[in-house]
Amino acid sequence: MENNEEYVSIDLSRVLEIVKKNLIWFIVVILLVSTAAFVGTKMLLKKTYSATATIIIVQKNDNSSSSVTYNDVQLSQKLVATYTQILTSEAINDTVVANLGLDKEDITSKELQSIVSVNAANNTEVMNITAKTNDPKLSADIANEVVSVFQQKIYDIMQIENVTILNNAKVPTVPSGPSATKNTAIGAAIGIMICGAYTVIKVLTDTKVKTEEEVKKIFDYPIIGVIPEFDAEEGGKK
Repeated sequence: MENNEEYVSIDLSRVLEIVKKNLIWFIVVILLVSTAAFVGTKMLLKKTYSATATIIIVQKNDNSSSSVTYNDVQLSQKLVATYTQILTSEAINDTVVANLGLDKEDITSKELQSIVSVNAANNTEVMNITAKTNDPKLSADIANEVVSVFQQKIYDIMQIENVTILNNAKVPTVPSGPSATKNTAIGAAIGIMICGAYTVIKVLTDTKVKTEEEVKKIFDYPIIGVIPEFDAEEGGKK
Protein backbone atom coordinates (compact mmCIF):
# COMPACT_ATOMS: atom_id res chain seq x y z
CA MET A 1 0.00 0.00 0.00
CA GLU A 2 2.84 2.41 0.85
CA ASN A 3 4.54 1.84 -2.52
CA ASN A 4 1.31 2.50 -4.42
CA GLU A 5 0.65 5.73 -2.53
CA GLU A 6 4.21 6.91 -3.20
CA TYR A 7 3.89 6.07 -6.89
CA VAL A 8 0.70 8.13 -7.20
CA SER A 9 2.26 11.09 -5.39
CA ILE A 10 5.23 11.00 -7.78
CA ASP A 11 2.88 11.03 -10.78
CA LEU A 12 0.95 13.96 -9.36
CA SER A 13 4.13 15.89 -8.78
CA ARG A 14 5.13 15.36 -12.40
CA VAL A 15 1.71 16.50 -13.56
CA LEU A 16 1.95 19.64 -11.45
CA GLU A 17 5.47 20.25 -12.71
CA ILE A 18 4.37 20.03 -16.36
CA VAL A 19 1.36 22.26 -15.74
CA LYS A 20 3.50 24.84 -13.94
CA LYS A 21 6.12 24.78 -16.67
CA ASN A 22 3.58 25.18 -19.49
CA LEU A 23 0.97 27.25 -17.67
CA ILE A 24 1.26 30.27 -19.95
CA TRP A 25 0.95 28.13 -23.07
CA PHE A 26 -2.03 26.28 -21.59
CA ILE A 27 -3.79 29.58 -20.91
CA VAL A 28 -3.04 30.73 -24.47
CA VAL A 29 -4.47 27.50 -25.94
CA ILE A 30 -7.65 27.74 -23.85
CA LEU A 31 -8.13 31.39 -24.79
CA LEU A 32 -7.53 30.71 -28.49
CA VAL A 33 -9.99 27.82 -28.67
CA SER A 34 -12.70 29.62 -26.69
CA THR A 35 -12.21 32.80 -28.75
CA ALA A 36 -12.43 30.80 -31.98
CA ALA A 37 -15.69 29.27 -30.74
CA PHE A 38 -17.09 32.70 -29.88
CA VAL A 39 -16.09 34.29 -33.18
CA GLY A 40 -17.32 31.27 -35.14
CA THR A 41 -20.68 31.47 -33.41
CA LYS A 42 -21.05 35.18 -34.13
CA MET A 43 -19.68 35.23 -37.66
CA LEU A 44 -20.30 31.82 -39.22
CA LEU A 45 -23.42 30.34 -37.65
CA LYS A 46 -26.81 31.67 -38.72
CA LYS A 47 -29.22 32.89 -36.08
CA THR A 48 -32.29 30.77 -35.45
CA TYR A 49 -35.70 31.98 -34.30
CA SER A 50 -38.31 29.94 -32.45
CA ALA A 51 -42.04 30.66 -32.48
CA THR A 52 -44.53 28.71 -30.36
CA ALA A 53 -48.29 28.23 -30.65
CA THR A 54 -50.25 26.65 -27.80
CA ILE A 55 -53.34 24.45 -27.95
CA ILE A 56 -55.40 22.66 -25.33
CA ILE A 57 -57.29 19.41 -25.68
CA VAL A 58 -60.71 19.46 -24.00
CA GLN A 59 -62.82 16.34 -24.38
CA LYS A 60 -66.48 16.90 -23.53
CA ASN A 61 -69.06 14.19 -22.91
CA ASP A 62 -72.08 13.67 -25.10
CA ASN A 63 -74.72 14.73 -22.60
CA SER A 64 -76.33 18.14 -22.57
CA SER A 65 -74.16 19.44 -19.77
CA SER A 66 -71.55 21.95 -20.88
CA SER A 67 -69.25 21.25 -17.92
CA VAL A 68 -66.06 19.23 -18.23
CA THR A 69 -65.85 16.17 -15.98
CA TYR A 70 -62.80 14.48 -14.47
CA ASN A 71 -63.16 11.63 -16.97
CA ASP A 72 -63.08 14.15 -19.81
CA VAL A 73 -59.80 15.52 -18.51
CA GLN A 74 -58.33 12.03 -18.16
CA LEU A 75 -59.31 11.15 -21.73
CA SER A 76 -57.84 14.39 -23.04
CA GLN A 77 -54.51 13.67 -21.33
CA LYS A 78 -54.41 10.20 -22.89
CA LEU A 79 -55.01 11.73 -26.32
CA VAL A 80 -51.97 14.02 -25.99
CA ALA A 81 -49.51 11.27 -27.04
CA THR A 82 -51.66 10.42 -30.07
CA TYR A 83 -52.02 14.05 -31.07
CA THR A 84 -48.25 14.57 -30.78
CA GLN A 85 -47.71 11.95 -33.47
CA ILE A 86 -50.45 13.38 -35.68
CA LEU A 87 -49.05 16.92 -35.44
CA THR A 88 -45.72 15.79 -36.92
CA SER A 89 -47.19 13.38 -39.47
CA GLU A 90 -47.01 13.71 -43.25
CA ALA A 91 -50.77 14.25 -43.37
CA ILE A 92 -50.28 17.59 -41.61
CA ASN A 93 -46.88 18.49 -43.07
CA ASP A 94 -47.90 18.00 -46.69
CA THR A 95 -50.81 20.42 -46.30
CA VAL A 96 -48.66 22.99 -44.44
CA VAL A 97 -46.01 22.89 -47.16
CA ALA A 98 -48.67 23.38 -49.86
CA ASN A 99 -50.54 26.16 -48.02
CA LEU A 100 -47.43 28.22 -47.25
CA GLY A 101 -45.61 27.42 -50.48
CA LEU A 102 -42.64 26.11 -48.52
CA ASP A 103 -41.40 24.25 -51.59
CA LYS A 104 -40.20 27.65 -52.82
CA GLU A 105 -38.05 27.82 -49.70
CA ASP A 106 -36.73 24.33 -50.47
CA ILE A 107 -38.54 22.96 -47.41
CA THR A 108 -40.06 19.55 -47.99
CA SER A 109 -42.53 17.66 -45.86
CA LYS A 110 -39.73 15.54 -44.42
CA GLU A 111 -37.59 18.59 -43.60
CA LEU A 112 -40.57 20.18 -41.90
CA GLN A 113 -40.46 17.38 -39.33
CA SER A 114 -37.05 18.63 -38.15
CA ILE A 115 -38.31 22.23 -38.04
CA VAL A 116 -41.45 21.60 -35.98
CA SER A 117 -41.34 20.15 -32.47
CA VAL A 118 -44.23 19.30 -30.17
CA ASN A 119 -43.96 19.52 -26.40
CA ALA A 120 -46.74 18.38 -24.09
CA ALA A 121 -46.68 19.69 -20.52
CA ASN A 122 -46.59 16.87 -17.99
CA ASN A 123 -50.00 15.67 -16.79
CA THR A 124 -51.85 18.42 -18.65
CA GLU A 125 -53.82 18.76 -21.85
CA VAL A 126 -51.71 21.72 -23.02
CA MET A 127 -49.48 21.24 -26.06
CA ASN A 128 -46.82 23.61 -27.42
CA ILE A 129 -46.04 23.54 -31.13
CA THR A 130 -42.70 25.21 -31.89
CA ALA A 131 -41.15 26.00 -35.27
CA LYS A 132 -37.47 26.97 -35.54
CA THR A 133 -35.99 28.51 -38.70
CA ASN A 134 -33.56 31.28 -39.69
CA ASP A 135 -36.50 33.59 -40.50
CA PRO A 136 -38.57 34.86 -37.53
CA LYS A 137 -41.73 35.47 -39.59
CA LEU A 138 -41.46 32.08 -41.28
CA SER A 139 -41.16 30.37 -37.90
CA ALA A 140 -44.37 32.04 -36.69
CA ASP A 141 -46.20 31.27 -39.94
CA ILE A 142 -45.25 27.59 -39.81
CA ALA A 143 -46.26 27.15 -36.16
CA ASN A 144 -49.65 28.82 -36.72
CA GLU A 145 -50.31 26.92 -39.94
CA VAL A 146 -49.51 23.57 -38.34
CA VAL A 147 -52.03 24.31 -35.57
CA SER A 148 -54.64 25.54 -38.05
CA VAL A 149 -54.33 22.49 -40.31
CA PHE A 150 -54.32 20.15 -37.33
CA GLN A 151 -57.49 21.70 -35.95
CA GLN A 152 -59.21 21.33 -39.32
CA LYS A 153 -58.15 17.75 -39.92
CA ILE A 154 -58.45 16.25 -36.47
CA TYR A 155 -62.17 15.67 -36.87
CA ASP A 156 -61.65 13.73 -40.11
CA ILE A 157 -58.98 11.63 -38.42
CA MET A 158 -60.45 11.09 -34.93
CA GLN A 159 -64.12 12.03 -35.46
CA ILE A 160 -63.97 14.35 -32.44
CA GLU A 161 -63.71 18.10 -31.97
CA ASN A 162 -61.71 18.84 -28.86
CA VAL A 163 -58.85 21.16 -29.91
CA THR A 164 -58.83 24.80 -28.82
CA ILE A 165 -56.13 27.32 -29.67
CA LEU A 166 -54.85 29.09 -26.56
CA ASN A 167 -52.13 31.23 -28.13
CA ASN A 168 -51.09 31.87 -31.68
CA ALA A 169 -47.37 32.05 -32.41
CA LYS A 170 -45.92 35.55 -32.48
CA VAL A 171 -43.02 36.69 -34.61
CA PRO A 172 -39.93 36.42 -32.36
CA THR A 173 -37.73 39.47 -32.01
CA VAL A 174 -34.84 37.76 -30.23
CA PRO A 175 -32.93 34.80 -31.71
CA SER A 176 -33.16 31.52 -29.83
CA GLY A 177 -29.72 30.37 -30.92
CA PRO A 178 -26.96 29.68 -31.35
CA SER A 179 -25.71 30.60 -27.88
CA ALA A 180 -22.35 32.35 -27.99
CA THR A 181 -21.92 31.86 -24.24
CA LYS A 182 -22.58 28.13 -24.42
CA ASN A 183 -20.29 27.60 -27.42
CA THR A 184 -17.53 29.67 -25.79
CA ALA A 185 -17.78 27.49 -22.68
CA ILE A 186 -17.58 24.38 -24.86
CA GLY A 187 -14.52 25.85 -26.60
CA ALA A 188 -12.86 26.48 -23.24
CA ALA A 189 -13.63 22.89 -22.20
CA ILE A 190 -12.06 21.59 -25.42
CA GLY A 191 -8.99 23.74 -24.75
CA ILE A 192 -8.69 22.26 -21.25
CA MET A 193 -9.01 18.75 -22.70
CA ILE A 194 -6.20 19.49 -25.19
CA CYS A 195 -3.95 20.72 -22.38
CA GLY A 196 -4.88 17.71 -20.26
CA ALA A 197 -4.09 15.30 -23.10
CA TYR A 198 -0.71 16.98 -23.63
CA THR A 199 0.08 16.67 -19.92
CA VAL A 200 -0.86 12.98 -19.80
CA ILE A 201 1.25 12.21 -22.88
CA LYS A 202 4.23 14.04 -21.38
CA VAL A 203 3.89 12.10 -18.13
CA LEU A 204 3.58 8.72 -19.88
CA THR A 205 6.47 9.33 -22.26
CA ASP A 206 8.83 10.82 -19.66
CA THR A 207 11.46 8.14 -18.95
CA LYS A 208 13.84 10.29 -16.93
CA VAL A 209 14.78 9.15 -13.43
CA LYS A 210 14.50 12.14 -11.12
CA THR A 211 14.56 10.93 -7.52
CA GLU A 212 16.45 8.48 -5.33
CA GLU A 213 13.26 6.52 -4.72
CA GLU A 214 12.80 5.91 -8.46
CA VAL A 215 16.40 4.62 -8.74
CA LYS A 216 15.75 2.15 -5.92
CA LYS A 217 12.55 0.91 -7.58
CA ILE A 218 14.07 0.47 -11.02
CA PHE A 219 17.47 -1.07 -10.19
CA ASP A 220 16.89 -2.46 -6.71
CA TYR A 221 20.45 -1.48 -5.72
CA PRO A 222 21.52 0.54 -2.71
CA ILE A 223 22.48 4.13 -3.40
CA ILE A 224 26.17 4.68 -2.54
CA GLY A 225 26.20 8.43 -2.96
CA VAL A 226 24.49 11.47 -4.43
CA ILE A 227 26.19 14.16 -6.52
CA PRO A 228 24.78 17.53 -5.52
CA GLU A 229 23.87 20.11 -8.15
CA PHE A 230 26.07 23.21 -8.08
CA ASP A 231 25.30 26.69 -9.25
CA ALA A 232 28.34 27.79 -11.26
CA GLU A 233 27.54 31.49 -10.98
CA GLU A 234 27.05 31.57 -7.20
CA GLY A 235 29.73 28.96 -6.54
CA GLY A 236 27.68 26.84 -4.19
CA LYS A 237 25.17 23.99 -4.00
CA LYS A 238 21.54 24.57 -4.69
